[in-house]
Amino acid sequence: MTKTFKSVLAGSVAVVAALSSTGAYAQSATADATATILEEVVVTAGDDLAFGTIVVGATGDDVSIAADGTFNCGANLTCTGTNSAASFSVSGTGGETVSVTVDGSVTLQDGANSMTASLTGSDTSLTLDGTGAASFTVGGVLTVADNQASGDYSGQFDVTVDYN
Repeated sequence: MTKTFKSVLAGSVAVVAALSSTGAYAQSATADATATILEEVVVTAGDDLAFGTIVVGATGDDVSIAADGTFNCGANLTCTGTNSAASFSVSGTGGETVSVTVDGSVTLQDGANSMTASLTGSDTSLTLDGTGAASFTVGGVLTVADNQASGDYSGQFDVTVDYN
């Protein structure tokens, strides 16, 4: 045989061997790729947490507003004016569940003077209705000290809402 013929024959044998050796034990599988898109969850403040106007004497006490709006003025205080639980509305993807986190307390200040209120939310978890809406409230217990200095006290607290 000629040298060229031997080279062509060897090359052909190599190609046939390479093509015939694949596929006898090859396997394949298919997987799905998925994604779920949710609308951004939005929380909006409505009514503020308002403890009203409080008159204190030598002995302090607590003023409480439950998350359902029930108001209680301690026996050592005189309370007047408007009071309300804080209210919030939530929007997002309908049917989804969200968690609600409320700061544990808020400090109300007037200059160097302060008071602290412990906070309680009406819900820790909500299911958004078919339109993607829900709401919750926040109440608190304000501790008024003996001879608390007069003034206009205020403070801010945070609530966080997120999909579970």
